[in-house]
Amino acid sequence: MDDKNTIIGGGYFRPEEKPFIDKISDILLRAQTMYTPQLTDFLNLREQTILNNLINKYDDLYVHYFGGFRNSERVRGIIAPDYFVPQDSDFEIAMYEIRYPEKFANLHHGQILGSLTGSGVERDRFGDIITDGENWQFFVFNSMSDYIEEQVKKIGPYKIHLIKKDFSEVLLPKDESIDETILVQSLRLDSIIATAYDLSRQNAKALVDHGKVQINWVVNKNASAFIAITDTLSVRGFGRIRINDIMGRSKNSKYILLVNIFKK
Repeated sequence: MDDKNTIIGGGYFRPEEKPFIDKISDILLRAQTMYTPQLTDFLNLREQTILNNLINKYDDLYVHYFGGFRNSERVRGIIAPDYFVPQDSDFEIAMYEIRYPEKFANLHHGQILGSLTGSGVERDRFGDIITDGENWQFFVFNSMSDYIEEQVKKIGPYKIHLIKKDFSEVLLPKDESIDETILVQSLRLDSIIATAYDLSRQNAKALVDHGKVQINWVVNKNASAFIAITDTLSVRGFGRIRINDIMGRSKNSKYILLVNIFKK
């Protein structure tokens, strides 16, 4: 990718993002021609950035986001004309708390996500999975409530019980990530992983080559892939890196990145 400015500005789209762009474009067109609100699936930060870029072409449309609580990472969007003011219920989201044998079980995010997607439901039907360090909650399409309650009876080896909760009972999420400013030689995937987790470029490339790295929850084996603002990089065994901003260049021509890093 020669035009780094498009990456820094957040307007760079990858070829693999085309199906999502086409899907959102159809929703935008439907909202404009029918002049009625249109509800999206749960969107990650990168998908929200793409939608924000696309909707700028429509003077009479706005997008409202909600994921069940303030500062949700994964949210549903309502694309609507300017007259529409949504209520929380319009986003059709259900919140569940997981009851499990706390004395014997130690749940973690990946384990819960695996059980939810293992029930046969696509990832874009689920929102955030949050914890206060002891209790766990997750968000899902309200229309899938009965199915989820019926299908998800265990997480890992542990029997669990799902309790539907009101948004007023949302947990205060425990955040163990840290915001950092890092300097990288390039915007390549392996360069950022190496810097964030203090690895050699060769070791970072090996992680990518072996399918242990995801960009926005999709495995990417291209170590030279360029990242963009709001990308989330998941590195198996190390944690997660979210690109919050690309702030330009340093005096020695390195890129200055504002990132949020979660280390396992």
